[in-house]
Amino acid sequence: TRYNTNATVAENLMFGTPVGGAFDLERLAESPYVTRVLDTVGLTQDLLVMGRQVAATMVELFADLPPDHEFFRQFSFISADSLPDFQALLAKVPQERLGELKPEERLAFLSLPFKLIPTRHRLGLIDEAFQARILQAREAFARDLPVELKDSVEFFDEERYNAAATLQDNILFGKIAYGQAEGAERIGAVLSEVIESESLRETIITVGLDFQAGIGGSRLSGAQRQKLSIARSVLKQPDVLIISEGTASLDAGAQTRVMERLRKVFTGRGLIWVLHRATLAKDFDHVLVMQGGRVVEQGEFKALAEPGTKLRKMLDAE
Repeated sequence: TRYNTNATVAENLMFGTPVGGAFDLERLAESPYVTRVLDTVGLTQDLLVMGRQVAATMVELFADLPPDHEFFRQFSFISADSLPDFQALLAKVPQERLGELKPEERLAFLSLPFKLIPTRHRLGLIDEAFQARILQAREAFARDLPVELKDSVEFFDEERYNAAATLQDNILFGKIAYGQAEGAERIGAVLSEVIESESLRETIITVGLDFQAGIGGSRLSGAQRQKLSIARSVLKQPDVLIISEGTASLDAGAQTRVMERLRKVFTGRGLIWVLHRATLAKDFDHVLVMQGGRVVEQGEFKALAEPGTKLRKMLDAE
């Protein structure tokens, strides 16, 4: 058993998938049982100190940044709206007076370390000694779990299917590493090979089509909603398909794959695509450049990409 540096502290502690609301990974610090486990292994005070350190670092990093800055996405456990609250709490309670925290203030600090991922956040707080103690807490969590909570978590076991986890998680039995170039794409390719070799593709598609997407696709990610919208349009087999920034939520690799497949499917038919990145226009037969609602340039990509053109300026700006 080892600590997964590509997973959160909460995920490493539980080492399983929550079932129901007793162990919400986003709010694990609120669980009375988890609090008891932390007290048992002597981690509570250390997590409080770490939580204050995280809050202080975040306030220092984000103080002068706009709410839509990419740092808020990378360090997604603190929002722009909550920064002033943490700033006030830090000023009110210095580290040596953490024992004076009110319950809600204590919870605010205690919840932050649970969301840390060493390889993603790189704050230098999750060292090997801390990892070893989380593994001790993991053992205590599973060993002492009360009977009434047994059905609230499906523990990971490489010899057993986890019905509460996704198909991908069951096949991978791990996390995709952060910071690896095209890591998700390469893992996706291997998954596809495994699924094909085991003749599981049709079964998985059937299971996926039965999934409840929620009102307006609320249970899907932005990327999944975009893919679903495109698939629905393709099923109608139109003579002309118009897509406006239809892959903006997808990563670069997925964008390229979707566009390549759609161009192939619509060979001999019309495909009009409003793009959010100028470089994506390179494989289209005809390109129109618009500014202020007017067409200012049109023609083949190669000709429009020459120095001095509007398209060239857009390409250089990316």
